[in-house]
Amino acid sequence: MSVVPTRIDPARTGLLIVDLQNDFLHPDGAYARGGHANADIAALPARVLPVAEALRGKGGWIISTQF
Repeated sequence: MSVVPTRIDPARTGLLIVDLQNDFLHPDGAYARGGHANADIAALPARVLPVAEALRGKGGWIISTQF
C-alpha cells in the first residue's frame, strides 16, 4: 500500500491560535504567579509567529481566539 503525500494549499488553510495571552505566557501572568511557569509555553509566541507570517504571506488565514 503506497501513501500519497497530501499537499496543503496555503490559500485555503487557516492557523488557529488559541489563548496566547499574558496570563498563560508572561512571567508575571496568573499561571506564573500560581507557580505554573513553563519555559516551553512562554516560548510559543516566538515559535508560532514565523508559521503565521509564512501562512499569511501565502494567502492563508490566521485565526486567534482568547478565552
